[in-house]
Amino acid sequence: MATLRDLRRRDFLRLASLAGLGLAIPLFRYSLGDSSDPDKVQMSAYALGTMITIRVERITDLISAQVAVNSAFQEIRRLESLFTRFYAMSQVRQLNVIGHIESPQRELVDVLSQSLHYSEKTEGAFDVTVKPALDLFENRRAGAFPPTDASFDAAKNLIDYEKVSVSAGAVSFAKPGMGITLDCLGKGYILDRAAAILRARGIDSALIDGGGTLVAVGSRSDGSPWRIGIMNPTNPNESVGTIHLENGAVATSGDYENYFTPDLRYYHIIDPRTASSPLYSHSATVVAHSASEADPLALALMVKPPSEALSFIDQFAGSECLIITRNSGLLRSSGFGMT
Repeated sequence: MATLRDLRRRDFLRLASLAGLGLAIPLFRYSLGDSSDPDKVQMSAYALGTMITIRVERITDLISAQVAVNSAFQEIRRLESLFTRFYAMSQVRQLNVIGHIESPQRELVDVLSQSLHYSEKTEGAFDVTVKPALDLFENRRAGAFPPTDASFDAAKNLIDYEKVSVSAGAVSFAKPGMGITLDCLGKGYILDRAAAILRARGIDSALIDGGGTLVAVGSRSDGSPWRIGIMNPTNPNESVGTIHLENGAVATSGDYENYFTPDLRYYHIIDPRTASSPLYSHSATVVAHSASEADPLALALMVKPPSEALSFIDQFAGSECLIITRNSGLLRSSGFGMT
């Protein structure tokens, strides 16, 4: 996915090291418009493991627009602190450690309920409980890599969204050793909330770029849709096409985003059935009404065989997809418009 980000490697490493310490990172880049673009405001900040950029157009009051964007970033950071599996005080971290929490935050109940809904709708291709398998990759420096078959089997035995109980009073796992990650749907949920804040503050033209997930509020200042480039996963300098987006979201999952071996045999997406990485496609892009829907559907399409992709996406009204397979095939649903 072509994005608005421009973060140098040394900056990323510096920010990542701060994030690992659990520090708040109030790092923003402002672009407050100029003589040629007086009605635009753009702000970027490191959050959700990437550089988030919010661009607002068609503004009538500069200060009000800045306040709206700042409020959106405050909500992003607040929800990130609730959903992260890395901060010791987050309820997700506590749940993963002890397998049970009382009085979960309302937002955690909401995003977990949505996660279980999409786990069911995707027949388990998207599963919020893949953390034990993800740990095999993320902790690869602690032991031999790749993991043994026995390790995969042990992790697979702990992946089962049906073993998660969610209510307003408590969240719990049925099996010791289970764990969740909200890296996927949680991100979409957060970006949707940021968009809702912009709308509530009178913004009707904005694009939130969340590094692989984008949310469009209205159209551009001239009334035209936002133009989003779809990156060629085998050549980051090329685009396979451009889509037009207005009042919706687009998400791309791919094997090139965060991989653990140069041959892309192991990367950050997990097939719950095998506890390993799926090897069908290089990328899956989904256009949907919301990022909360686009994110889990894009991940599920990476897990499913490409032959099932088009019939699968047809089950979700208003959602369309583009699949780039590992044999260089390109599949797209009938309503996926691309130029």
